[in-house]
Amino acid sequence: MGEGQTFVCLRPEYVSKFQCDGAVCNSKCCKGWMVEIDGPTYQKYCTIEPKDERKRIVSRIKYKKQRGRFLVEMEKNGECPFLRSDGLCKIQKTWGADWLSNTCTVYPRMMYTAGDVLMLGLTLTCPVAAKLALLPKEPMAFEEVQLTEAQREEMIRRCAGQLSRMGDAFLDLQYGGISILQNRALSIDQRLILLGFFLDQAGDMVEAGKPEQIEALAAVYTADDFMERVPEMLRAIVFRPEEYIKSIFGLIEALYGKDAEYSGREGALMGHVVRAFGLEDAEVPLSQMLETYNLSFRPALEKLLEKYGHIFENYLVNEFFLTHQPQTIEGSFVQNFILFVMMYKLLEFLAVAIFMTEEKPDEARLAELVEHMVMSFDHNMDFLNSVVADAMKRQKDVVACMKNLLYAGEKFSV
Repeated sequence: MGEGQTFVCLRPEYVSKFQCDGAVCNSKCCKGWMVEIDGPTYQKYCTIEPKDERKRIVSRIKYKKQRGRFLVEMEKNGECPFLRSDGLCKIQKTWGADWLSNTCTVYPRMMYTAGDVLMLGLTLTCPVAAKLALLPKEPMAFEEVQLTEAQREEMIRRCAGQLSRMGDAFLDLQYGGISILQNRALSIDQRLILLGFFLDQAGDMVEAGKPEQIEALAAVYTADDFMERVPEMLRAIVFRPEEYIKSIFGLIEALYGKDAEYSGREGALMGHVVRAFGLEDAEVPLSQMLETYNLSFRPALEKLLEKYGHIFENYLVNEFFLTHQPQTIEGSFVQNFILFVMMYKLLEFLAVAIFMTEEKPDEARLAELVEHMVMSFDHNMDFLNSVVADAMKRQKDVVACMKNLLYAGEKFSV
């Protein structure tokens, strides 16, 4: 490795605009989380002087054997015990940023590597990051930043960067997938259908030991003349609204539980669903829900995407990049695609329910919903395991998944 060698960090351009500001989000990342303290940082805290101050700090950090790591013991109200009344961190304010744990230093940044390239993005659980990523109306742009070897190794160490199993070919997957998701000549559902076909073919190439062919495949899917073949591909997908309703309510049950007593944000979200589909009474037949879907839900969806389609596009692009699709879970590319679509369609469904029952939902409201749902997806392991199990069970039945969840018909405006 040559002296002075640099490495590429690929990231969305909005990352350069991010600044952590507790005053903007009311120090949200210091509340309601499991905050991990890495071993070296814990050992550093054990050297704090004076001794009384060391005791106060260390006494709020417990080693959880079942998790194999140190976690901060939160206050009863869910706040970090080191959070000051002015919204600042006591540890950082007293001893400096170098004394923060890896978790607190890097959040909301997430990263992984593909070959020598470091892929860096921001999780949408941070409200500041969510607004930066979601609200721009132009397609999300990416940039390459040069890193020294020391900078790269330090970032990987702090973020516990995950290694892509494909090396450089993974960049072709990302390029192809993001290009498809940003093709505004098509509706979002149509883009997802093409993404499924693309990942299905790419997965076959990897299984055949020919990942180098993905670059040419991505070029085909992003070429102008490819659009002539799109209508034929879409005709194979005949949407099944009955199965859509069953699938969505199955996801809701997996997330919130059957006959659960809802409260807080979950209660508010389910209130929108109940009002949108007239579920206040006892069991509502599927035929009635289907009628509501056709007469009310789909027109509301069209209006929502016409006005706020850029938010959903940016969500999909950010999550595709950040969760290193199609390798989020241990499974085939198609299984990863199915998981990706299921998560998006649940978010979209809840957004439409809000749109149907609120007079003036706006960009900020939708960004808040995305932030909440990503947190639910990332931190509800029972739900995630349930959705992953469903995706794995479907195996390679990518067309059935498309027919149950994606509408291949006429384009909605973005």
